[in-house]
Amino acid sequence: MSQSIDLKAPEFHHEGTELKIHTRTEGHPDLPETGVIVDIKGDLNLYSTPKVKNILNKLVDAGKLKLFLNVEELHYIDSSGLGAFLSIQSRLMKIQGFLRICNPSKQVLSVLELTKLKSMLRVSRTLEEALTAKI
Repeated sequence: MSQSIDLKAPEFHHEGTELKIHTRTEGHPDLPETGVIVDIKGDLNLYSTPKVKNILNKLVDAGKLKLFLNVEELHYIDSSGLGAFLSIQSRLMKIQGFLRICNPSKQVLSVLELTKLKSMLRVSRTLEEALTAKI
């Protein structure tokens, strides 16, 4: 059974076997009106990526054009997870939005550097840095 997403609520939670997702649309003074903070914890792999992609697409459909992905507690990401991030970023860029990856763990940062995607995906050391960046 799929879990519905109440995008009018300031928070949404998903807990799966390998992945936990928590969204926040309130509580940070620098968060834009069309922004959302998405905390992603656990492992992002072939099995969990469809859930993340579905949630991110629903957020965009609901008018959230500035996605801040807090991946501080993301322990593992594979090519399917990277592909999902690139796909959502491409969609957002077409509608004047963006995706920022914040607080990458050592493992995630290593994968981004190894795949040379760190330069394609906007990566910020901290959430605060991403929220206050001009572009």
